Amino acid sequence: MSRENVTDFDSIYSEYKDYIYRTCILYLKDHHLAEDCTQNVFIKVYRKQKSYKGKSSLKTWITRICINCCRDMLRKRRKEDNLDEALPEIKSDYSEKLIVSEAVMSLPLQFREVVILYYYREFTMKEIAKITHTKIPNIEYRIRRAKELLKERLGDDFCE
Repeated sequence: MSRENVTDFDSIYSEYKDYIYRTCILYLKDHHLAEDCTQNVFIKVYRKQKSYKGKSSLKTWITRICINCCRDMLRKRRKEDNLDEALPEIKSDYSEKLIVSEAVMSLPLQFREVVILYYYREFTMKEIAKITHTKIPNIEYRIRRAKELLKERLGDDFCE
């Protein structure tokens, strides 16, 4: 690898490391797994940076790698132990923000994924469609369904 590519990778890492780590936390709900996944993401970015064709933004490409890594870790973890045992218990004294976060994290993966990308990461529906390899109408449905599920779980007080 040339010195120029290493410098490019350093700038990519500096720009996206916190973003990727926070995204991993949202998906995996575990700081240690998020650290491992973040490391794996940047190893893949480093190894595959020449394969980036520029058809989407760099952020979209790296996010796709991140989501795939998170999904792989979740699959692996389900095989190793019962995932429900690793989730933190919901306490009654959580602030409203934490209650909403817990409700989002309790959504099925396909709905949680679009909520995280759309509301927390502020991707457009078109970008989410590229990231998830899903059509825009499916993204719209998932967001609408996620809102319905959140409204059921949180009640009208939280969902305005």
